[in-house]
Amino acid sequence: MAYSPQIEFYKKRQFSDKINATFTFLRENAWPYIKIQLMIAGPILLLTNILTNQLSIGFLGFSPEDVTASMILDFFKLYGLILLSTLVTATLVPIITFSYMKAYQSHAPSEISAAMVLKNLGSKFFNLLGFNILMYIAIIIAMFFLVLPAIYIGIVLSLGSAIILFEENNPIDTFSRAFTLIKGKWWSTFGLVIVMGIIGYVISLFFGLPRTLLFSVKAITTTFSDGDLSAVTQMTTGEQALSILFSVFETFGSILLYSLSYIAIAFQYFNLVERRESRGLMSQIEGMDKAAADDDEHY
Repeated sequence: MAYSPQIEFYKKRQFSDKINATFTFLRENAWPYIKIQLMIAGPILLLTNILTNQLSIGFLGFSPEDVTASMILDFFKLYGLILLSTLVTATLVPIITFSYMKAYQSHAPSEISAAMVLKNLGSKFFNLLGFNILMYIAIIIAMFFLVLPAIYIGIVLSLGSAIILFEENNPIDTFSRAFTLIKGKWWSTFGLVIVMGIIGYVISLFFGLPRTLLFSVKAITTTFSDGDLSAVTQMTTGEQALSILFSVFETFGSILLYSLSYIAIAFQYFNLVERRESRGLMSQIEGMDKAAADDDEHY
């Protein structure tokens, strides 16, 4: 008997229904999905967290009079690595998320493996990477005019990764497809992105709490003992080990943050496609016709 997923993808949903579908999907697929994300995207997310924390610590010990050319060069190298790793993360995580969702349509969560997800990685990575680069350029150009156009374009193009993965579009066609789908539904998409972003941010704050407490205590004790906040950057071996451990913990939170946003975007994409093209309804009709044809053959 063919597997039938519990959650119907191509379906018209109201605002609250999309949020409920996001958490239902994540709850039903929690371990297999997060495990695959950790296996594939986990290392690059961990690297991003470590580099970002290094940059933050560097700012704590920053003193304008001690600036040298080599320090400025090191800063730009570190910042460049963070931008690159962030761009790769913004490409990897949605590919894994949507490839998992595609596999979910024909396999039970316990049957979905990293190999099923990875088969889409090579063919889609550069398409989505190219789209992300074009999207960031478009948003930056829009910001030269006003902030509002940049926000508008950002929300429209948030559908891009889902379009590329589910429709196998190229980056250029994805732009026009996103504007077509979102017509009349920009505000609901904006609201969904904001709400899920806030929820994900609160969750990520929880996973970042141990590091915040570590550096808060160290900053207070250092200030009282040495009177120099820059001494916070001088970490003991034990503190460095804790910092790495907390980076691993934050990586788990980052995956949840990204996942909530991308899964919600996927359900908005399914909702918009169904409203415009009735893809889910047509599939049900085709299924009924096929079942009727099979019954006729038995007679």
